[in-house]
Amino acid sequence: MNSLPTIDGLHSAESLTPALFDSIFHCAERIEADPKSFVDSLRGKIIGTIFHEPSTRTRLSFESAAQKMGGGIISIADPQTTSEAKGESLADMIRVVSSYADVLVLRHSRDGASRYASRFSSVPIINGGDGRLGHPTQTLVDLYTLHKSWEGDFADKTVGLMGDLKNGRTVRSLAWSLASLGARFVVLPVPGLDWEASFEQRIMEYFDMRMRFVSHPLFEKWTGNQEARVIEPKGLVQKELFGNTVPKMDSLDALYLTRIQAERGANASGPFTGVNSEILKDPLLENCSLLHPLPRLAELPIEVDNDPRALYFSQAANGPIIRQAVYLSVLANRDYDLRPLPTLSAGSDLHHLGSCPNPNCVSHLEERAFPWRFFGNSRRFFLCSWCDSKLSVDYVGCSSSRKVHPIHSPLAQRILPENIQPFLARADAEKAGYAWGH
Repeated sequence: MNSLPTIDGLHSAESLTPALFDSIFHCAERIEADPKSFVDSLRGKIIGTIFHEPSTRTRLSFESAAQKMGGGIISIADPQTTSEAKGESLADMIRVVSSYADVLVLRHSRDGASRYASRFSSVPIINGGDGRLGHPTQTLVDLYTLHKSWEGDFADKTVGLMGDLKNGRTVRSLAWSLASLGARFVVLPVPGLDWEASFEQRIMEYFDMRMRFVSHPLFEKWTGNQEARVIEPKGLVQKELFGNTVPKMDSLDALYLTRIQAERGANASGPFTGVNSEILKDPLLENCSLLHPLPRLAELPIEVDNDPRALYFSQAANGPIIRQAVYLSVLANRDYDLRPLPTLSAGSDLHHLGSCPNPNCVSHLEERAFPWRFFGNSRRFFLCSWCDSKLSVDYVGCSSSRKVHPIHSPLAQRILPENIQPFLARADAEKAGYAWGH
C-alpha cells in the first residue's frame, strides 16, 4: 500500500476521541468563565472562511470566534463572486487562499471536499460541513451542550437521532461521536431517509457495539414503525430494555431532530411529525433534552421554544465558544494545554477500482481519481478516502507475495496492512501481475 501523507486539520468525527472531547470542553469552560483572558490569543493570525453553501450559524460563529480572540478574517460567502465562477478548480482555489491565511474553514456541497482540499493547502483546514459526510465542529457544539446538561457523564445515556438521516451530515458526525463516548443511540429516520447500512456497520465494528430492536408507540408517528434500531455498547442494558423479544423503550435522555434537507433532493416517503407540545407529554420524553442544529422547519414548532427541555438556542449560543477552542487546538495548543488534533490516513491512490460509486464525491467535481483506505480488522471495509463511500472490493492482493485472494478468505485476512491491494475482480488482479493464491 503506497500511502499518501496524512491529513492535518479537523475533517471528520473519526478525529474526535474522548480525550480530545475532554480537552476542548475544558478549554471551552475556561473561555466561558474568563473570556477576557483569550482576547489576544489569536492576535496576528488570519482565518480564511470559504463557504460554498449558504450558512448563518456556522459561518458567523467561526468568524465571531476569531474576532473574539483578536484574529483577522478573510471570507468567501458566495463562490459566484470568486474565480470559481470562471471555472477555477477547488484545488487551485485552496492553493492560493491557503497562502493568505493561517487556517481555513471550508464548507462545501461535495462529500469529502474538506479532506480533498487538505492535499493542496499549506495550512490546516477545519471542516465546516461537507456534503452529507460530516460536520465535526457542530458535533462538538452538540456534545458540549449535553456535556453541560449532563455534567460530563455520557455513559448509559440514550439519544434518539431523528429526521433526515440519509442527507444529514450533523447527525452522522454525532452518531459516531456518541459511540466513542459509550452512549447508545436510537435510529429514527423519516420514512425513506435512513442512512446506508455500511455507515452503521462501521460504527459497530470500530466501537465493538451491537444492534438491537426496541419499540414504542411514538416511534410509529416518527418513522412509520413502532420498532426502531438501537446501537449500543455490548453489555449495556437500560432498565428492562432486553427482557422481551422486542422490548419497549421507557425513556430517552436526549432527542436530536434534523429537518428534511430538500436542497439535497430529500424526498420522504411518509409524513414527518417531529415534536410538538402534545408529543412532549409522553413519558418517553419526560426527562429528554431537545436539540436541533437549526434551521428548523415544521418538525420543531415555536410552541416548544419555552419548554425547559428545549436546548437548541443554547446549543447555537455555544457555537462561538467551541469554535474558539477549536482554533486554539489547531493553532495554539501548546500555549493553552490543548491536545493536538490527531491526523487522518489519506489512504492510497494506487488501485484498479474505477471511479467512486458516490455521485456526490468531490472526485467527480474535480475529475480526479480517488484514494482508498480500509477500515476494520476482523472484517475489512474498503472506503473512498475522501467521501467514506463503501467500495465494491471482492479480491485482495498482497504486494509482497504478489498473490490475490477472495476478500473474506483466511489468507486475505492475514495480509499486512502495508501490503494490501484491493481489486474489483480477479481478472483485474491478474492483469496487474498477481497470481491466484493457494
